[in-house]
Formats: sequence, C-alpha cells, structure tokens
Amino acid sequence: MNRPVTSERGIALISVMLLLMLTSAVLAGFLATVNTDMSLRSVDRARTRALYAAHGALEKLTADLGDLFATNFAPSQEDLAALEADPPAMDQMVFEASDDLGYAIVPANGFDGDGNPVALSGTVTSGPYEGFVGLVTPYWLWVTAHGADGAEARLRRKVQTVSIPVFQFGVFSETDLSFFPGPEFNFGGRVHTNGNLFLAAGPGPLLLADKVTAFGEIVRSHLSSGQSITVNHTGNVRPITAPGTFRNLLTTEGSLVNTIGSAENEPTWTDRSIGTYHGYIRNGRTGAKNLQLPLVTVGGTPVNLIQRPVVGEDALITGQRMFAQANVRILLSDAADSITDLPGVSATEPIRLDTLASLVAGNANGVYAGTIQPAASSGVYNDGYRMGVDTPLIDGFLKVEYEDADGDWTDVTAEWLNLGFTRRNIEDADCAAIEPSPDAIIRFQRVKTVPSTGDVGTAECGGAVASDYWPLTLYDTREGKQRDDASGTSTFYLSGVMHYVEFDVNNFRRWLLGDIGINGEDVANEAGYTVYFSDRRGNADASGNETGEYGDEDRVNRADVDGDPDGVLEAGEDFNGDGTLQTYGQTPRYPAGMADVADPGAGAILAAATVTVPLNSAATPLSQITGANATARRNIAKANRPIFFRRAIKIVNGAQGQLPEDGFNLTAENPAYVMGPFNATNVAFADPHAPAAIIADAVTLLSPGWQDQVSFTQPNTPGARPRTTSYYRFATIAGKGISFPFAGTACSGACPPDFGTDGGTHNFLRYLESGGTLNYRGSIASFYYSRQATGLYKCCNNVYGAPTRGYNFDIEFLNPSLLPPKTPMFRDVNTTGFMQVTRR
Repeated sequence: MNRPVTSERGIALISVMLLLMLTSAVLAGFLATVNTDMSLRSVDRARTRALYAAHGALEKLTADLGDLFATNFAPSQEDLAALEADPPAMDQMVFEASDDLGYAIVPANGFDGDGNPVALSGTVTSGPYEGFVGLVTPYWLWVTAHGADGAEARLRRKVQTVSIPVFQFGVFSETDLSFFPGPEFNFGGRVHTNGNLFLAAGPGPLLLADKVTAFGEIVRSHLSSGQSITVNHTGNVRPITAPGTFRNLLTTEGSLVNTIGSAENEPTWTDRSIGTYHGYIRNGRTGAKNLQLPLVTVGGTPVNLIQRPVVGEDALITGQRMFAQANVRILLSDAADSITDLPGVSATEPIRLDTLASLVAGNANGVYAGTIQPAASSGVYNDGYRMGVDTPLIDGFLKVEYEDADGDWTDVTAEWLNLGFTRRNIEDADCAAIEPSPDAIIRFQRVKTVPSTGDVGTAECGGAVASDYWPLTLYDTREGKQRDDASGTSTFYLSGVMHYVEFDVNNFRRWLLGDIGINGEDVANEAGYTVYFSDRRGNADASGNETGEYGDEDRVNRADVDGDPDGVLEAGEDFNGDGTLQTYGQTPRYPAGMADVADPGAGAILAAATVTVPLNSAATPLSQITGANATARRNIAKANRPIFFRRAIKIVNGAQGQLPEDGFNLTAENPAYVMGPFNATNVAFADPHAPAAIIADAVTLLSPGWQDQVSFTQPNTPGARPRTTSYYRFATIAGKGISFPFAGTACSGACPPDFGTDGGTHNFLRYLESGGTLNYRGSIASFYYSRQATGLYKCCNNVYGAPTRGYNFDIEFLNPSLLPPKTPMFRDVNTTGFMQVTRR
C-alpha cells in the first residue's frame, strides 16, 4: 500500500519563525534591560546630583549661620529669614518644598514672644567648650534640592550655637600666662591660654583644681623671663588627675624638654597629659584649641574691646566694642569733634570743662567753676600754680550720654555736672564727713590742702573761690619708677602722677533709681547696666592724632641699671605690636598759658621760698622731683595740669548694696583704680551682692585705708602705705606687661628673681600698698597688653608689699543668669546630628 508523501517545508518555516521570535524576544529583553539600566543610571545620576547639591547648600547654610552667630549671639527671626532667602545659585537646581523646608533654619525650641529663637542654659556636649555651661540654642537645618529633571534630595542637620561666657574661666589669657605664687595658691576654675603656660611655685604649692589648657607650650622648668625656677620657685605644682585628686607635675614633665625653643618632651608629655592626668592638662598637641572672641573673627584685635571705635571702621568691629555695647558713655577729649565724630553718639555738643562757670552758676549743690590760678603778686605764681592768671586747671571736653530702651541716645552731661564734681579736702581729718558734692557721679577736682576761704563747714573743708581747688591725682610708683630698688627711696617721677576722674558707684545707682537727677530711670536695663569710660585729654601722637595709648614704650632698657631710655626697641617694649618704638608720649604737651619757669616762687604749699620742679617744656616722664623740699615740689606736680598723658579712673563707693542690683559693668579705656570694699563689706563677701565686672587697661586694687596724699609724700616706701583688710567681688578683664629676658638685665642691685615677668596671675590685679589681707572673688581674664599703664612689674622695695591673698574663682559665674552685664562671649557652632530624609 502506497503512503502519501509529507512536505517538511512548513515545519522548517515555523521553526525559523519561532527562532526569529525567540531571538527578537531575547533582543527585546536585552534592549529593555539596557534601556532600564540607562534610565536607572540617569535617575541615579540625577539623584546623586541633587544629593550633592543638597550637601553643598547645607554646608552654606551652616556656614552662614556660623558667620551670623559670630557677631550676633542672639539672632532674631528676621536675621534667620535673611539667611533662608539666600540659597546657593546652582544650574538647573532649586531649593523649594511644599512644606517650606526647602532651605530653612528651624529653632528646635521655637521662637519666643519677641520672635527670637529660644536659648536655654545648658552644658555644652561637644567642641572646644565641652563641659562649660552656656547659652545653647539648637537648630534644625533643612535643605530640599529639586533638579530640573525631577530628582529630589532632602537633608537635615542638627546644630547648636553656643555662647560661652569669658568669666566661666577662672583664668584666661590671650597671651602667655604665668603662675609662680609664693604661698599656697588655689584660685579655682578652668585655666586657658592661647599662648604658652609657665607653671612654678615658691614654695607654694600651686593647686590647679580644674582643667588646664594651653594652645602653646606648657613650661615647667623656667619662668616666662627665661629665669630657671631653681633660683626661687622650687615648690610643687599640682594639677588634678580627677576631681579632688592632685598629683605633682614634675619639672621634667612639661611639654618641652626645657624652656621655649627646646625640643618637644615626647612621649613623656603626651603620656602625662592624656594618660596620667586624663586630659585635665593639655596643650595644642594633646587637644587644646585656640579660643578667640568674635571681635577677632570679624577682623578686630582684642584690645579693641576697650578702645573707642575708629571713624569709618567696619560696623561689625564697632558693634563688638564695649563702647557700642554700653548703655552709658563718659567721653573726654581735648577737641569736641574727637567725641562727636564717633559713630552713634548723640547730637548734643560736649561741654568745655574750662567754661563751667556759665553752666553751674547759682547751682544749689555748691559746685565751682574749676580750679583757676589766682591773681599773681609781683609776677610770682601763688601756691605753686603754674598756669596763667584765671586759667582753669581742669580742661578738655566732656560728654555723658545714655541709651534708652528704644536704642536712642540722650546727652546728660549738664545733668551730671549739676550734681557736682568736687571731692572734699582729703588731707584734713576734720573734713571727712563734709563733701562739697555729695550727689556727684563723677568728680575731677578736690578742695586743696589749705583753701583760702570756706563755705561748707570750716575754712579747711571748703572754698568759695575757684582757686581753692586742685585736680584729682595720685602717685603710682609702678608707673613712675623703671626699677625696684631700695636705694631709690627718694625718687619721684612725673610719669607716676596719675590724673583721674572719680566715679561714684552708689550715686550712679541712686541716679538710675531716680533718687537724684532726672533721666536715670530711662536708661535701658539690659540685665544690668554697663558704663563705658574714655579720657583722652592730653593724648596725641606726633601727628596730633589720638591713639588711646601712652606713647612711651621705651621702658625696659635692660642694659641700664636705672632703666633709662635708650631709643632702641627691645623685648618687653612693643606694647601695641607694631614693630616700632613709640616715644611720642615723652614729649610734654604743654598747656597754653602755662608758665615755663623753674622757680614757682613762695606760696602756702611750699616749704621754702625757692624750690624748683621740672614741670616745663623740657620735662620728660622720668624727670625727677627729689631732694630738698621734695614734698612741696610734689605738691606742684599734683596741683597743675598734666603735661603727659597720664589719665585714669578711680572707682569709689561700691560696697555691698551700693551697686545697681541687676548688675554693673564698668569698662574703661584707661587704667582703673578700685577702692575697697567693692561689692562686699569691709569684713566679708556678703549678700545681697550684684553681678559685677571691671574691664580696663589695667586694674589696681586700693584698700579702704588708701590715701592719695600719702602716695605723694611716701612714693617709694610701701610700709608707709599700709593695706587695710579689703574685699573685692567682680570679674575683670585687664591688660598686663610683656615678659622680657632676665639674663643680661641690669639693676642697681641684684635684680629680683621674678623681674622680667609680667608678675604672674597672683599679681595680675595690681597693688600699691603693703601687707594686710586682700580678699578677691571673681574671674581673671587678659586679652591684651596694657597700652597706658605700661610700668614694668616690680616688687617689693618701692611699689608694694605682698598681701595675704584670699583669692577664689566665683562659682556663681557658672550660672549664666548670674553673670555681669555684657559679659564677652566665646561663640561656636557644633553639629550634633545629620541625616538624609526620604519623602513619601
């Protein structure tokens, strides 16, 4: 049987078709995979681009907040909004979100009723201020980046801005810091220096009861002068290893093998710093940081804190000066426009102090028209006066103004002057309770030793004519003498005659309360009251420009036993750091009408008919008043206008209960002399007390027993200026001297072992008296070298006799609410969290 033949061509076709379909499917799948991968890669690139954009924007937002915080530790909602309105410009990228978190700063604690981010007092948990209690403001920073291709990335960072008060340090120094106390010294509080730290004691011990940090080196073998501690400072230095536990830091355990310039002491130093002492003592190599004020970060220098602003300077620098932060200003200059040209002062013209007669005529407080030279007899200058007939001894221009709660400034110069400006006769015990100007806030003259007439009690206690008054002066032996030597007990130098304005703290408080005067109750209370003082009368460089500096840096002169000027800039003399020796302050600024004569003639204050005094156009700061009739000749120096820039402020009547209770800060561009007791009683640190600070070119403590007149009669015998027990409670920022090499320095005898240093922390607050007990509670900070009180550190033949020191850090300053007003702050921004946010 024949079978039909089957054709296989259809099957082959189907097979080919199936193969083609399979191949096409594989190809399609491959193409789809490629396309998907390309799409994913494109999306990934877009997302990566958005993520990088968000990162960059977040860094800008963080940096902008840090820059803002550097000059404004309490930025407002408007300040933050200005940052939010300035995102970075990136091609095809915007920073927007429907929930307003495209580019945003959100305070974690919200805003207060005034629209300011809420800051809380808290402990700093990271950064160089870890462990401090400060004002902490946490923020969330949000950035949402949108690309033109639809990609999006959102990042969130948590940061905290921290404000650390300077006065939370027990001791802080911008420059080299020294400790070399004699008896046991345990001040307390944290210690930091941006320079080198020199640690010694003799016999001590020196106890360092909190963290100690130095950005520079820690030297245990030498003083800052290069003098070996083996000479006189072989006592123990005992930093803590844990709270309440101390250990001797051996002389071989500093950060250097020897003194500055020697090799690093490794690994010994790191083992001790991080190991043995558990980080309680560090230098830059083991974790210490350089800590700077916002004033420095915006381009200023630390001394600008106390100086007047420079006309035309950056507003950021001006805003960081105490001049701008104060709510009361007292300004004195030789020319009115030196005051009125300053930024922000009120429009009222300053008052000329040599024309006060027209201002105060008939005043009920019995003030007088300044000290005026009486008529001369036969060409003889009476009573030692050197000014011409009818020429006042009080000169210059004065402006006093205050800021109200709205930020407006009002002139009150006439108001304050009409409260009086005269101190009693301080040389007559019968006049102790008879004050010509009991309500005066500032005083700049006093009843002279022997007034010719009287109308406020007795002839000795008052005066009805202007010639019965002298300027307020004291003699500062440290500023006068170049060397401290027992053989020079009779020397007296014009550079030590300090003309001061007296500031009465209690009367200032009474004015604020409305008990005296008119406008005091309108002064803005900004957690207390801050007074700024600057007296530049007689201050000018060779071009006639005010500098706020003494202008005589030629004060070390190591090769000369008396320290006589040598015209060469050397170590320890460049106080302003400009590399040039300033000597314009050695040229007398001779007042118009002043007699350029050597013989003042006979008079009531003179011991003999003919004595000479170098108060003339040939005088220098080191012109001496000595020899026969020295007391009479010194009276001439204190009874006339100064011919050198020797201006200061003396702070009086600041005992417990006499300060504004909400707080008090007095900042002076000049040296400050503080009469005890201050913010305490004569016998104790008592309550209630006020948060208080004194910031100045230098701070000298005077006991309740201090007498200006004795400083003139006994200028070189500290024992004749006995210190009575005194108590002072305030934080301080002040200048100090510059160390210079001990080796090669000449003195008339053997130089004291600590000569060449700045005096150390225990002598940072200056003295002019001898013996007794001095109790101080506060915080000590130094950000600059003194520019006016430039006398070298000296002790103990002529300048002072060391007191028994009761020095302690005021632990109340660890509570930000108990700090003095306008306490300078260190500021920082710390990142405490970061995350990418996925939106759904």
